Order: sequence, then structure tokens, then C-alpha cells
Amino acid sequence: MLLIPSTSPASLLEMVAHLSLPKALLRTGKPDPSFLLRFPLLLGPEEIPRPEKKDDVVLVSPDYGWIRWAKGKGFRAVWANFEGERCPEIHPLHDLELRQPEDLKRPWKFELPDLEEILGILYDHGVPQNVVEHSAAVAAVGFFLAERLREKGVPVDPLLVHRGGLLHDLDKIWSLKEGNNHGERAAEILEKLGYPKLGEIAKRHVLRPERLPRSWEEKLVFLADKLVEGKEVVGIRRRLSALLRRYPEFCEEIRAGASFISSLQNEVLSLLGMSEPELLAELKMCEKGLLEILGEGGRK
Repeated sequence: MLLIPSTSPASLLEMVAHLSLPKALLRTGKPDPSFLLRFPLLLGPEEIPRPEKKDDVVLVSPDYGWIRWAKGKGFRAVWANFEGERCPEIHPLHDLELRQPEDLKRPWKFELPDLEEILGILYDHGVPQNVVEHSAAVAAVGFFLAERLREKGVPVDPLLVHRGGLLHDLDKIWSLKEGNNHGERAAEILEKLGYPKLGEIAKRHVLRPERLPRSWEEKLVFLADKLVEGKEVVGIRRRLSALLRRYPEFCEEIRAGASFISSLQNEVLSLLGMSEPELLAELKMCEKGLLEILGEGGRK
């Protein structure tokens, strides 16, 4: 069942007016997803039960207030962001972003887990709270960078960056205990769960020459991870110093990777037209909002 609020702009309603709305399809369950049900003209929000599966009900709206409402109900949420606005949330709630009106007519694929699913994956695999908080900070910083780089014409998917940031350290504790290559186990897990792109991001966020990032999504999670120590944005120098103290056995790899990290940051700064202090100041503002979301402990 696809929903579009009747309070949406007339332009969006006109775009979907040609789609059929047969009354026989106004039912719970999973009907043919070839129509948009305008609500609350046909159904009030209180009449729509929480679906057994997220894909059973999908809401489409340009208004992020409706996106928040849909996720609170357990629905899929598609953000019709035809104006190219920045997401009002530091941790995006939408499952898919449409950038052009023509996207309404194309098949949609929900290729990424939502925040609720991601928390389940993290805790199911024994990821401790401090690593979850670090991952959330990395995700927020990566998303911040991705949105602004996209505005400069860089072909990057901010939502993929965000979800990749949340899951990049999925195997952190396991790899420390087992002494195996960090990122590879996470990639295997995520691929088995049906998220190969997230697995590739996890595999390529480490300082190993053979596994350096290639796509912009991989690069931004990699860079964000090198800007964040714990859940605090500290910059590359302080982050690498902390890594050297914590993992002296990997000092050669860390030092060898410093030039690549610096080069990547310089590329990002050039594209954004910012200096390093300006970027860190912006990211500190981002961090402040993040701390409010995370709180000072407990599962969020």
C-alpha cells in the first residue's frame, strides 16, 4: 500500500493523479504497488494498522514531518525531495529519496536497512554501546559531508554513506579478539544479510593498501572515521595519534595511511571550498546535535 498525504503540494498530487486508485485495493496487506493511496482523504492515520512487514505500507511525501510520522508507525518512508533540500535530521529517517518527479514512475528498491533494523543488527552481533556511539558519529559526519558534496555535483548517495557509517565497525570487537582483518567479517555478515554495498564500505574503511576506498560512499565513511575519536569530532591528527596509542602493533600501517587520509581530506576541502578549521567547526555543530540524539548512555 502506497500512501501520499493529501496535504502534499498540489504539484506532487498532480504528478500521481494519473495512477489508478481502485477501491478494491484499499485493504491491509500488500496490494499491487502500482498506485498511490491519497490519505487522509481516503483513510485517516488512525485507521492504518502497524504493518507486519515494513514494505507493506510505504508513505511518499516532500514534508519531513510525514516521514517522521511514517517511521514512527513502522512504515517505509520515501522522501520526495524534488527541491533538493538538505535533510533536517542528522540521522536521516527516510528509506529512499526521490530527486526528480520522473522517479515516481520508476520501480523503487529499498536496498538499505532503516535505523531500527540497523540497531538490531548491531546489538545482535554484540557491538558495545561505545562502538555504537562512535559509529553514529561517523555516520552523521559522513552524511553531513555527502549532502554538501552532492550540492557541488559530486555523484554520491548520502543515505548509503549514513547507513554505511552506522555499520562500518560491525565486526570491531570480534576482529580484536580473533586477531583477524577488521572489516572483512563485517562485509561477510552484511552481504549475507543482503546489503553488499554496506559490506564493501565496511571492508574499505581500514588502513590497508589493498583495501582503500574507491567509491565516494566508501571514501566518506573512511574519512569520517578518521575525523571522529569515540563520539567526538577531533580531526585527523588527534584521531591518528589516538589510534597509534591504542594499537601500537599497527603503527606502520597507520603512519603509511596518513598521506592518503590527508590527500582525501584536501580533495574534500577543495570541493567544498573550505579550510580544515572551517570544516571541523561545521562538524562540531553537527556533533552537538548528535550528542542530543544519543544522550549520555543507553540504547537509542
